[in-house]
Amino acid sequence: MEYDELLRKIMSSKKTTNGIRFTPPAVDIEQSGQRTTITLDKLANYINRPIDHLAKYLMHELTSSGQMEGGKLILAGRFGRNLINEKINGYINEYVICKQCKSPDTQLVKEEKNYFIKCMACGAEYPVGRIK
Repeated sequence: MEYDELLRKIMSSKKTTNGIRFTPPAVDIEQSGQRTTITLDKLANYINRPIDHLAKYLMHELTSSGQMEGGKLILAGRFGRNLINEKINGYINEYVICKQCKSPDTQLVKEEKNYFIKCMACGAEYPVGRIK
């Protein structure tokens, strides 16, 4: 085969994006007194992650205690919308987006005590840190 023919074959088989962007839904944040309530169920479903894993990450990153009630995380303390969104973006970058191909189409797999990200788009699999 000629070089140009091989190049065309590779380019035609290459996965292309159709302009659809990864846009997680916004979380509802309510503040009352010294409590902040964050509705996480829609976000957890959208990014295909266990809600308790996301909640544990947020409690750790915001250095706050909290509890889950239904699909809501109730945190002790007042936290601004920008700070919470920054922490959620940190979670998505660490535990959702593939480090190889930048695809959000991944799975979080737990094997014994370790977590791994498995990308459904490129097949990459790599460990991610545990939440302390």
